[in-house]
Amino acid sequence: MLRYCYDMPSEAFVRNRFEQRLAKWDTDAQHPLCFVVLDKHTNNALGVTGFTYDQVYAELGYLFLPQYFNQGFASESLRAVIEWAWQQCNINQFKAVVTKGNIGSEKVLQKCGLTLTSINPQSHTIKNTLYDDLIYSLKL
Repeated sequence: MLRYCYDMPSEAFVRNRFEQRLAKWDTDAQHPLCFVVLDKHTNNALGVTGFTYDQVYAELGYLFLPQYFNQGFASESLRAVIEWAWQQCNINQFKAVVTKGNIGSEKVLQKCGLTLTSINPQSHTIKNTLYDDLIYSLKL
């Protein structure tokens, strides 16, 4: 499903984004809050999950290594992030953007209680192809 996420970024871009995420996070932060998802038996990293917060919505995101797709890790981690944001930060509105065609991610969002609220036609380009962005939302 990675083909529905993005074009491959440069190493410099990835390093910059990584460095941004090392800063201390609070609800006023301009950078995302990211959690590494670990296997509870092996302690191996499976992926990342988290959100950015704009004082209204927490925009959810996650990315897992392909060998951990379709095993429930994304749904479990996203549910935990939503619960943590609600309990610890009093955040009660969530959204997520998924590229049309990324059925796996749509199912994850639906399992976590988000519903499709809008479609932004041809708003995302991957490998010179335009895709619709699907906007999912949840209000607690």
